Amino acid sequence: MLKSEKPLRLFGVQRSIHFLRGVASRASMSLPAFYYFLGAKSTVENIDHNQNYELEVARSYSGFSDLNTVSLACRKIFDHSVSNDLTGANFGKTKDNIISEHARYWSDTSERSVEECEDALLFLREVFQEYAKTDQNLLIQKGDLAKRIGLLKQHADREAAHLSLENYSLDILDIAHFTAAIVICGEIIRSFDSPLLKDDYFDELDLTSYQVAKRVFPSIKDFRLFKTMEVSKQARSYWKLRKIEKASKCLDQLQWALG
Repeated sequence: MLKSEKPLRLFGVQRSIHFLRGVASRASMSLPAFYYFLGAKSTVENIDHNQNYELEVARSYSGFSDLNTVSLACRKIFDHSVSNDLTGANFGKTKDNIISEHARYWSDTSERSVEECEDALLFLREVFQEYAKTDQNLLIQKGDLAKRIGLLKQHADREAAHLSLENYSLDILDIAHFTAAIVICGEIIRSFDSPLLKDDYFDELDLTSYQVAKRVFPSIKDFRLFKTMEVSKQARSYWKLRKIEKASKCLDQLQWALG
């Protein structure tokens, strides 16, 4: 496993395909991490720290590791570096001819029209043009989601955040909004790149993640991100509106749609 030469580089459509698959994968991991974090933080209000030491250990460990899972996923997805291959910044710079080639690949995979595939890819490219920036740029940018991504990237990048079990500067709403937004992006990718996974893939994952977290933390807040909407329909409406509504406006308004 020792390095003997320069690592293989990905270019063009291969880089585009593999980056988006990584985004969908991290979206799938972020949902259960969010609910475990919510369960751990909900438990603080009801726990007797002296009488239930086992639950306190589970709560403390889960709150720490799940927040790191989400913030590290956010940093990786919206990495502003252009020197590495699979980063949000590089996908945001994807040229139109590569988007067209990727659309033809998705069309063969999903049996959807090339035009639909292009619209979805252009929506995603706009997302990464908007949010794959430094935390400093995100924190002064208009829109709630930009600031929330900036906070999560700060958490991932600052050593002090990983040395403490305290809440750092994040609110549960920051984590919820990011998680929901990246799930919408993950669903767009799934619908074209992995059509064998059914349209209710993220709906089922949302419900199951909550139920599993409730087993560990019975006093979890009664809240599910996608309880009142179908993820596939919401995601489809966003990329179909691409020529009418900016991606950032759609994802900012998502928090209100979620209640």
